[in-house]
Amino acid sequence: MGNLDRRSFLKGGVVAAGAAAFAGALSACAPSAPQETGAADETLATTGEAWYGSPADPATFDVVDTVDCEVLVCGLGAGGITAAAAAAEKGMNVIAIEKGAGHGSIKSDIGVIGTRIDTVEVDPLQMLNEHTRYANGWCDPRVTRVWATESGATFDWISDSIAEFGATPYFEYDVDEGTHGVWPVYPTDHGFHYTYTEEEQAKADAAVAESGDPAAAQGILPQVGDYMLKKAEEWGADLRYETPFVQLAQDENGKVTGAYAKIGDGYVLFNASKGVILATGGYEANPDLLAELNPDAAAIGGVSMTQAGCEGEGIKAGIWAGGMKDEIPTLMTFARAAVAPDAELGYPYQGMTCWIGDQPFLKVNLDGARVCCETAPYDYPLHVAALQPEYKLASIWDSDYQNQIVAFHTIGCSRINMSDTVDAAGVPTGEGLSFPACDMMIGAAMEAGIVQQADTIEELAEKLRVDPAGLTATVERYNELAAKGVDEDFGKPAKDLLPLSKPPYFGAFFGGHVLCTLDGLRIDEHMRVLNTERKPIEGLYAVGNCSGSMYAGSYPELFIGNANGRTITHARHAVMHIAGEVK
Repeated sequence: MGNLDRRSFLKGGVVAAGAAAFAGALSACAPSAPQETGAADETLATTGEAWYGSPADPATFDVVDTVDCEVLVCGLGAGGITAAAAAAEKGMNVIAIEKGAGHGSIKSDIGVIGTRIDTVEVDPLQMLNEHTRYANGWCDPRVTRVWATESGATFDWISDSIAEFGATPYFEYDVDEGTHGVWPVYPTDHGFHYTYTEEEQAKADAAVAESGDPAAAQGILPQVGDYMLKKAEEWGADLRYETPFVQLAQDENGKVTGAYAKIGDGYVLFNASKGVILATGGYEANPDLLAELNPDAAAIGGVSMTQAGCEGEGIKAGIWAGGMKDEIPTLMTFARAAVAPDAELGYPYQGMTCWIGDQPFLKVNLDGARVCCETAPYDYPLHVAALQPEYKLASIWDSDYQNQIVAFHTIGCSRINMSDTVDAAGVPTGEGLSFPACDMMIGAAMEAGIVQQADTIEELAEKLRVDPAGLTATVERYNELAAKGVDEDFGKPAKDLLPLSKPPYFGAFFGGHVLCTLDGLRIDEHMRVLNTERKPIEGLYAVGNCSGSMYAGSYPELFIGNANGRTITHARHAVMHIAGEVK
C-alpha cells in the first residue's frame, strides 16, 4: 500500500464507505438500545450481604393505581418487543412497561436456523451439541434446543409481520470454508433490508451531517424492532414508557401474580393473571457489579458498548422471588477496544473502538512473545490475555494488512471486507465494516497515540513498550513458519499464517468491547424461571440477557447473531407456553 500516515487512514474515511452502511455495520455488534431494567429508586432495595440485596416491603409502596392484564412484559428491548407483539397477536391483554422514554431494538445480525429463505441446510441438533460444547456442558441443552429448532419459524413470523413496511429478509450464508481455525462455523446470520421514503432518508442524512456521527442515522431510520412494535400496538398491546419495573408481586404460595412499577411519586401494581415476562437485560452497565461477578472479564474491558441502565435489577428481582442465577459468569466481548501502550484495561475504560483488533494477526505479550493461535473465536485471545502481564496482548500488522484481512475472511460483525452475498433480489447483504471505515478507525487511534507505526520491528516494539529483542525474535520465527506454511508452535491454519514483511509496521494493544452479560436467571425449556430446587416459579418467565441456562464462560461468536436469535425465539416461545400452545 506504499507509505502510510495518519492522514492516509483518515482521508475519505466513513464518507467513502457511506454513512448508512457504516451505521448498519456498527449496529450489528452494538447494544440494541435501551432495555428496561429494574428498580430506579435505590431506596427500594436495601443492601444485604449478598450482591443482590433485599426486596422492599410492598406495604411501604404508595400504590396510586392498580391495573389488570393477562401478560405483563417488563422491558422493551429485543425480547420485550417480541413478547409484546406475540402476546398481542394472540389476542391477549398484554401490557409492556419500559423504564426509558423510548424502546430498544432487534439487532441487525439475527442468528437463526431453518428459515424459508435459507439456501444452505444446517442440522439444528448438530448446532445444539456444538453450542453445548462452547459451554463445556454447563447449560441446559433443552433451552438451547428451543433456539435451534424454533428460531427459523420465529424469523419467518417476524418477516411476515413486517413485510407491509417494505422490509425484505436476507440470509448471509458465506462462512468461507466452514471453519475458523479448528472451530466449525455455521450459516446462521439473517437480517432485513429496508425501503425508506425520501423524507425518512433526508432526515437521517441531515442528522448525520449535523452530528458528524454516522450512527445518528440509526435512531431515525426505522428497523425491525420499530416495525414489530407498530404491529404490537395495532394488535392491541398497551405500551407504557417511563414506567420502571421495581419488583415482583407474589401470593402466599410464591406464585408471581404481577409486578410493581414506579410512576411519578407513586407506584402502580400491575396484576398479570397469566404471567410476567422479564426482558430486563443483564448487568453489564454496572462496572462494580461486573467486577464482582466476573472479575477477569471486567479486567480486560477497554470500551463500553453496554446498555445504559442494564445493571442487573431484573435479575435481582427474580432472585428475590426465589429464582437463581447462573453460577458461571459470561460476558459477550470482542477484541476491538484499542488502548494506549501505557493505559490500563478495566474500568474506567480508556480504549477506542478499532475493528481490526479481532483479525487473526500476530498477537504478543509485553515480552514480545507469541502465546496462542490467533485464529480462534473472537473472545479467546482476550481470555488468554487475562493470564498475561497487565492483561494485555498486542496485535502486529504491516502495510499489506488489507490483503491479509481479505485472506482471513472473518465473518459476522468481525468481517471488514464486504461480503459478496446477495439476497433474492440481487441486493448485497451489506455484511462487513468496509476498509474505508476500518482505516478511519485506525487513523483516529493513531491520532490518539493508541495505534503505533514504525519502519522497523525494533522501533515498533519500543513504541509499544514491548521487549525489542523478544518481538524481533518472535516476528522472525513467525515469518519462518509462514514461509513453511505450517504453524509448528500453535497450529494456526496456513491461510491465516501470513508474513510480516512489508513496512511500515503497526501495532496496538486490544482489550474487549464490553457488550452484555449472558449469565442471568436460570430457566427451563419454556423460559420459566427456576427456583433453588430447580423447579419453575409459577407465573414467572425470563428471556434475553436477564435469562441464563445457555451460556457459560464464552459467547459462541462463530454462530453469528445467536444471542439475538435466542432472545426473539425464547420470547415468542414463552408467550406460546402462556397460551398453552406448547407444554
